[in-house]
Amino acid sequence: MISAKKTALVWYCKTAKGWRRLPVTLGANNRIKHGYVTLDGVLTYCPEGRYEIRTYVDRKAVYKPAGTNAADAMAARDREANLVAAKGYAEAAGVKVEEDPGRVVLRKAALRFENDAKERGALEAAEVNRNVTDEFLAVTGRTYADEVTRDDVFKFYRALKNRGCGSRTVSNKHKRLRSFFRFCKLDYSEILPPTPKYDATVPNTYGADDRGDILKVADLYMRLVIELGMMCGLRDQEIQHLEWGDIRWDDSTLRVTSKPHWNFKIKDSEERDIPIPSVLLAHLKERKAEFPDGRLVVPTAAGKPNGKLLRSLKRLAKAKGLNCGLCKGCQSSLAECQQWTLHKLRRTYGTTLLRSGLDLSTVQKFMGHSDLASTMRYLQPATSAASQAAINAIHWG
Repeated sequence: MISAKKTALVWYCKTAKGWRRLPVTLGANNRIKHGYVTLDGVLTYCPEGRYEIRTYVDRKAVYKPAGTNAADAMAARDREANLVAAKGYAEAAGVKVEEDPGRVVLRKAALRFENDAKERGALEAAEVNRNVTDEFLAVTGRTYADEVTRDDVFKFYRALKNRGCGSRTVSNKHKRLRSFFRFCKLDYSEILPPTPKYDATVPNTYGADDRGDILKVADLYMRLVIELGMMCGLRDQEIQHLEWGDIRWDDSTLRVTSKPHWNFKIKDSEERDIPIPSVLLAHLKERKAEFPDGRLVVPTAAGKPNGKLLRSLKRLAKAKGLNCGLCKGCQSSLAECQQWTLHKLRRTYGTTLLRSGLDLSTVQKFMGHSDLASTMRYLQPATSAASQAAINAIHWG
């Protein structure tokens, strides 16, 4: 049975000790002090997070996302408390509470939408599906698909922008929301506005100084993580699941493949072979000599895929004084710089290959892009110094 008395609002936030669910902090006016929680007895500002509504079902805690706006979250908590109380009274009176079988329940559809991606082995897509549907439902408070309106979509846009999402992110989430509506068999032609437009930006990459600085302070384990992203263009999960059996020592290549035993499926379901630069090959041999019986190249201490490689990279940069000091990440309590990411290593790889003269189709194959347009985004003008040298070398007559 659901307990209405224990319906509470918590702040699920990123702390120095990892992600925690903590009670919200109320001010003298009985309003939420956004981002503030009591951590180990100390009032602490943890701005990165979201509100969640906690209820109990058969004494087990259940959490529902409630967005990032404090007032909306409080209102959602009150609605949930009233709904839980109503269901409790109905059950106590012997009345069975049923949902309308002829209507699509959004939260159940969202769970199926997430699980559908998981069943296809698209774990990254499953996570994105969950994040987008959670936030949309938290912002709009809708229960059934036929309740969704065009105003709800605009409200979702505003919520994304209010928490600092850029135009490209809003556009990407719009496309994911459209896929969810299609999954729900919802006629969204009158609901969804046109896809939000954004100015296409040049992919951000690491310069020679940045690359040298981070490699200089990395141990062998982190050097391999960095070089696999920067010299082979591997994605985060591809690095996590790379096994020694994927390395072709005789021809200096590695093969990116799915790993059913780890429940990992490569993006777009297309295997690819990638040349390994000699410097990286030497480091791989060194690692293999240290751990001859291991299966994964960069596992956890327990020999499993390491899902915290991004966190390790950020902590390395912070510990060695390589943070930019200007971004929101640097200003947060964790002081983890937003400039250091595994995907930026991959972007650096693609741009470097194209600048070095490799043709588009070859780079597309190495990066595992399903279409050439994705690879073309990595075409960047040469640096100012290189451009100037090339222009100076032209015979102008």
